[in-house]
Amino acid sequence: MRRRPRIDALAGAVSVQRVEALICTGLPGLYRVVVFFAVQHVYSLAELGRTASSMSIAQMVCFFTAIGWATLILVRVPAATTQRGAIAAFYGVAVMSFVTTVVCTLFGLAFATSKVIPFDLPAFLALLWGWTAYQVARHYFVALKRYRAAIAFDIALIVGSGVMLAACQRGGLSAASALAAALGTIAIAMFAGIGRPALQMLPRRLDSKGLQFGLTNLLSGGIALIFVPAATVMCGAAFAGLLSLLSSVTAIGMLLPRAISMTQLADLAKRKAAAASLDESLRMMSRSIGWCNGATLGCNVVLVLLLATAQIHGVTHQTGAVVAGLLLTVQCAVSMMGIANSSVMMVFEQGAATAKINVITTSVFALLVVACYAYGGQPGFTMILCSAIAVTVWRNWLVQNRARVVYRQYSNFCRLATDPNTNGQLHPQSHGAPR
Repeated sequence: MRRRPRIDALAGAVSVQRVEALICTGLPGLYRVVVFFAVQHVYSLAELGRTASSMSIAQMVCFFTAIGWATLILVRVPAATTQRGAIAAFYGVAVMSFVTTVVCTLFGLAFATSKVIPFDLPAFLALLWGWTAYQVARHYFVALKRYRAAIAFDIALIVGSGVMLAACQRGGLSAASALAAALGTIAIAMFAGIGRPALQMLPRRLDSKGLQFGLTNLLSGGIALIFVPAATVMCGAAFAGLLSLLSSVTAIGMLLPRAISMTQLADLAKRKAAAASLDESLRMMSRSIGWCNGATLGCNVVLVLLLATAQIHGVTHQTGAVVAGLLLTVQCAVSMMGIANSSVMMVFEQGAATAKINVITTSVFALLVVACYAYGGQPGFTMILCSAIAVTVWRNWLVQNRARVVYRQYSNFCRLATDPNTNGQLHPQSHGAPR
């Protein structure tokens, strides 16, 4: 009976930490929604379109300068046994992120001088450096499960962005400058909270794993980032501004299925390590994600109809905006349908197979985008959204087939492991998926 209060306290602490983790996961999405609405309110819908386009391009590059390296931070920082070791591990990755950002900046300058595709170079570079610094520093706190600190910095970023938008609008500066200044300020505060690095512990060569993780994440989740820049070129800044509002609202619904997947991954990994059946866990995950996806799709349709038909100054082609918004909701729902199978691939460490599928599907989508861009105008942009839906369905089907093969081999191993007549005939490599 004495142990009961301790157990209840531990359960309460775990549930609180899960809530904090969920909030920490959702705040970047909330930041995007609040900031986009603030830009539209303080500036204009056309300025929002230009800013969202620059941010989307910067975030695509940030898969290599920030997201890939942030994945390494999540792996290496928790493995440190001391705080000094954690700081050293963090700055070892942060330096490589810095070098990659410098290289991408040089490529951006060279690309801008070629004038192949027009884009706002100053806004792109400011947002690239600000977003990279913010994401890299933020993941240090997430890696150590210091969720409250990360949440506090996220809230400060949202408030600071609003203040900077108001100040820059009065000073005649662009919205991108305001957002970059807020990102840089919060990033500096984060680095100050982390502490100084030990110079002798900094790496002497670049680790390619961060770039590999960045490429994998870009191929699997970077399709949606092309929508706003494409809309800016093909349909105008005002249309792109409304589309960015719609995309930021519909993207919120993607957070809950991802949270369900992340909470189930630990259980799947434990059961796999124990050579236990994953059928029930996968069935529960698929059912939960399916119900959540359906409810989110319904809510997103209502939100899109309300937002796209609202009287917003500067909006043109509202019918096209409604169609684009509805296609966005379908694309988000379809992309979430493959989470359960992707989780199977992650548990069995089938990253190479997933990367091959992503390369093939993304290459096909790129060719379709070129054809739709050549068609031009709002019909061409609608074709891009339809192509994204079709390619995502195809990718989900390919991942599902591969995941079934992997899990079938694992089930056969478990069946043989429980058969006393096969003792000594099993190979350790059969425990997971084939490599």
